[in-house]
Amino acid sequence: MGILGIIVISALVGALAGTAATILVAPRLIKVAPTVVGGGIGPLAPITNNVTEESAVISVADQDGKAVVEIKTTISSPDMVLQSEQHGIGSGFIVRSDGYIVTNNHVVENARQLQVILRDGAKKFDARVIGTSPEDDVAVIKVDAQDLPALSWGDSNALKVGQLAIAIGSPLGQQNSVTKGVISALHRFISIPNPSTGQVENILNAIQTDAQINPGNSGGPLLNSAGQVIGVNFAIEQAQAGPGLGFALDGNAARDIATQLIQTGHVNRPFLGVTYNQIDETSAAASGLVVGAVVTAITPGSPADRAGIKVQDVITKVNGQSIDDSHPLKDVLRQYAPGTKVSVTINRAGKNQTLQVTLGTHP
Repeated sequence: MGILGIIVISALVGALAGTAATILVAPRLIKVAPTVVGGGIGPLAPITNNVTEESAVISVADQDGKAVVEIKTTISSPDMVLQSEQHGIGSGFIVRSDGYIVTNNHVVENARQLQVILRDGAKKFDARVIGTSPEDDVAVIKVDAQDLPALSWGDSNALKVGQLAIAIGSPLGQQNSVTKGVISALHRFISIPNPSTGQVENILNAIQTDAQINPGNSGGPLLNSAGQVIGVNFAIEQAQAGPGLGFALDGNAARDIATQLIQTGHVNRPFLGVTYNQIDETSAAASGLVVGAVVTAITPGSPADRAGIKVQDVITKVNGQSIDDSHPLKDVLRQYAPGTKVSVTINRAGKNQTLQVTLGTHP
């Protein structure tokens, strides 16, 4: 059984058991007739970067694919009467030569046994969980080994729509499969149902790619042409016909979370105490608000409550950093440790004011 979180956009449709997820059927694409070029305009210049792109993919697949692993899981059924086991396959990638591996939380969640298989298939290791962050769908596991090939992280803030993206993983159990595409979009808001808890988890800064992703790709790396990790593959939107859309967790955020998990076994997450909706320029113009994070609820007694933040306030800046599609509130707050005092600029009824907030520790 492949393991993959399948996204839900705007509406949740159905639910599958175990590690499967809900599928939203996307509308069919409509072909657009080509435009006829005339009037003496010469033909377009030939594409000359095929060899360069092909060489990059071959190099990444050959060298960096060594650090991508297959993860086999065994999950015991919670039914005490009819005891049974479920088996799943996911992906991961080595980030330290002494055996630390990054994957998705939903790949290893509730697993009682983990086995890691390297690319050549000759080396298999039992693995243990070092730490997880379900909210971010990131987990770190470890095998007892040394001198393993490891991947380095790239800077996901430098990504451009249209640049080459390479996904490596074990889709449908086919180990170390390579697909390529482009970065289709940045800063996507994705809602994912968690079958284990029944809750919906929101990913605010996902990377969209047309590099093909299938069940089993979860936890594998999304790489740039230099072989650096720019994202962690985690979800698809299934289309009615043809390939769907692939999504990856933001690489910089995944790197920061993984580093904390390796160092402490948990994520020491700052807590503001607000529920909010991200407002982009289009939504701001339609609603008469400003770009930022509009507060929809406040936790009583939280740092936001004590600082005087109110429902319908729009948080526009934190310590001078604007809150927008490129800098969601959740990602900006992650830069600060609990106990840090920050300046929060809000827009209330069209007027700006700045409040001092001491961040708490996420419960």
